[in-house]
Amino acid sequence: MCDETLKFYKRNLPHWIVANKTYFVTIRLHGTLPKAVVKELQEENRILRECSADADKMMVMKRSQFRRIEKILDSKNSMVHYLDDPLIADLIFNNLGWLKKRGWHIHAATVLSTHTHLLISNHLGKTVNLLEDLGLYKNFTAREANKILGKTGSFWAREDFDHWIRTNSKFEATVNYIANNPVKAGRVKNWQDWKWTLIDESLIECVK
Repeated sequence: MCDETLKFYKRNLPHWIVANKTYFVTIRLHGTLPKAVVKELQEENRILRECSADADKMMVMKRSQFRRIEKILDSKNSMVHYLDDPLIADLIFNNLGWLKKRGWHIHAATVLSTHTHLLISNHLGKTVNLLEDLGLYKNFTAREANKILGKTGSFWAREDFDHWIRTNSKFEATVNYIANNPVKAGRVKNWQDWKWTLIDESLIECVK
């Protein structure tokens, strides 16, 4: 049985929305990537748009991009670190409850200095609303964060990195990845010590 594609967006990044799938999403701050890297990504994304009919090739390229960008986001080379402010981290983390009200089950989440990871699925059958709901969440948290910072303008990057999880093993690996991202970034020694990480109780055994 084929996976039902609900929407396919060709923006700067490709967004493939498939019915009833779990999504790994990374939301990053505006200005976290050097201009040279942004130019490289724009060219790669042009190629991605051209090969959108080749799903396997597109997924491989997206994962390669993600690994490279994640390395920058986890490093001290990133240009902005607004989420280091505990008030802003609390804002981002505590408002995940709004997504739950929209039918999103949060299997795992973590907030770091430059980005937020989410592993989510919609138990109301409204996966089609993924980008819309993330956009509303980002708009609200951006306004409130800017109030704390005393600034105006862009807070989040316009587009997110999102891809759907194809296998159970990939799902478990993603839970483990999200939980251990603060450890990998050198923020804590044990994932349980990071205040802004959420792992569904039923998935604790996936974390190694």
